[in-house]
Amino acid sequence: MLLKKYRWVFLGAGVAVLGAATYMYYTYDPAVHSWFPQCPFKALTGLDCPGCGSQRAVHAILHADFRKAFHHNALLMFFIPYLTVGFSYRCVKDPDERLLKWRKILFGEYAIKILAAVIFAYFILRNVL
Repeated sequence: MLLKKYRWVFLGAGVAVLGAATYMYYTYDPAVHSWFPQCPFKALTGLDCPGCGSQRAVHAILHADFRKAFHHNALLMFFIPYLTVGFSYRCVKDPDERLLKWRKILFGEYAIKILAAVIFAYFILRNVL
């Protein structure tokens, strides 16, 4: 009930935080500025996790350098559109049957398992190659 009552406040706060983060990542390069958070997994193990390079990739995307973004984190280049579609599905108030079918295909149980396998394979391949 609380979420429904203050949904516009939460939405406004989310937009403000997203706008501030976009400004920060556009203005400051995470590769140059040391105050950006570092990956704790990489610090402990020396291996790249599936998210390593995402901050630099976001900076490159915001500057329309997609080749550099792909170099930093190729998985992020595919997940941004995927997550955008998922968020847009959540915004539809009364979805029809066709939309529900596609949502189940793209974000259902099997899709989550495939997604987990892709992330795990990416983790292994980026550390082996």
